[in-house]
Amino acid sequence: MSQAPEWTNQIPNNVLCGFYYIFFIVFAAWAAISLLGGVYIYATTKMTTAMLIAVIFNILLSFGISATHSLFLYLMCDRALSPASAAHVPNATARVGSASDYVMM
Repeated sequence: MSQAPEWTNQIPNNVLCGFYYIFFIVFAAWAAISLLGGVYIYATTKMTTAMLIAVIFNILLSFGISATHSLFLYLMCDRALSPASAAHVPNATARVGSASDYVMM
C-alpha cells in the first residue's frame, strides 16, 4: 500500500470529520423521511396490492441505501478523529505476524 501524499498531512482531522458529518446528516434525514413517508403512504393510501408492494419496495430500498451510507459516513468521521492523539510516524507499516504467516496454502 502506498503512502499518502505529503500535502494531505496538513489537513486537520476535524475538517475531515466536519465534511463527512454534513453528509451524514443529509443521508440520515433522507433515511428518516423515507421511513416515515413509507409508513404514511402505507397507512393512508388505497392502492392495489401490487402497487403498494412496489412502492414499499422502493421506499425500503431508499431507506436501506441512505441509512447504510449515513452510517458509513459516521464511521469515516469517527475514524478521522480517532488517530488525533497518536503521533504521526512516517514510513510506518503494520504487520500482524511474520512473513511465514502469509504463505498461501
